[in-house]
Amino acid sequence: MKPSTPAELRACADGRCTVVVTKGTELPGTAGPGTGPFTVSAVDAEGVDLSSVDASGFTTNLLDQRPDQGGASTVDELSIAVLAIAGDTAKLRLSPK
Repeated sequence: MKPSTPAELRACADGRCTVVVTKGTELPGTAGPGTGPFTVSAVDAEGVDLSSVDASGFTTNLLDQRPDQGGASTVDELSIAVLAIAGDTAKLRLSPK
């Protein structure tokens, strides 16, 4: 899988996108309530780790997110689903809750 371009990542600002990420990728905050930006802190065989700090300083960590975990994780009004992991890349789908 080829990592998404900066323009493709910026498209996530509306909370609707499918992107390919690697460690260090930043996903922009959404226009909706209290979500993002998210930073991808790890992508490996164990899963994908993401973290976010909201405007109040509250930190959210999503650890070991996997395609087979039974569904998307939700932070406020944003759902984040890991669709696939291949080596050090992962395909994520962001959508409104």
